[in-house]
Amino acid sequence: MTDPVVDAELPPAAVVGRRSRLFAAGGARLPAWAGQVARFLAVGGLAFVLDWGVLQLMLRTGSGPYAGRVVSMAGGMVFAWWLNRHVTFRTPAPPSWPEFCAYVANSLAGAAINYAIYSAAVAMGAPVVAGLILGTGIAAVFNFFRYRAILG
Repeated sequence: MTDPVVDAELPPAAVVGRRSRLFAAGGARLPAWAGQVARFLAVGGLAFVLDWGVLQLMLRTGSGPYAGRVVSMAGGMVFAWWLNRHVTFRTPAPPSWPEFCAYVANSLAGAAINYAIYSAAVAMGAPVVAGLILGTGIAAVFNFFRYRAILG
């Protein structure tokens, strides 16, 4: 479905659909993945906030930091899967258990990459925040392309 207000402002050749449009300023074409990256980052931010909130709730209700983190990560992962399939990649097929399991497996692989890079950076003397940024950034790139293959 197109947006008549946005589409009316663009030249007819620029209307390529919801996944790829020309920007009116200069007519530079943005690839479909550019919008997906922006939505992926927004979904990741929202999932982080949910994860943090659930962890705080678990800690305040007597859960330890490790058990609480398992619950909060699970909640964040399900939330991110749902939003990534509907918002980031706009997956037309109905959700399925095989898709969800593939998403979880890739999420766990991304978490392992994140932790390995973080640990290596810190072990080599990098500040903790640098390891966090490096690990998270590289894992996010891995996750984006893997999720795109699963959901896109």
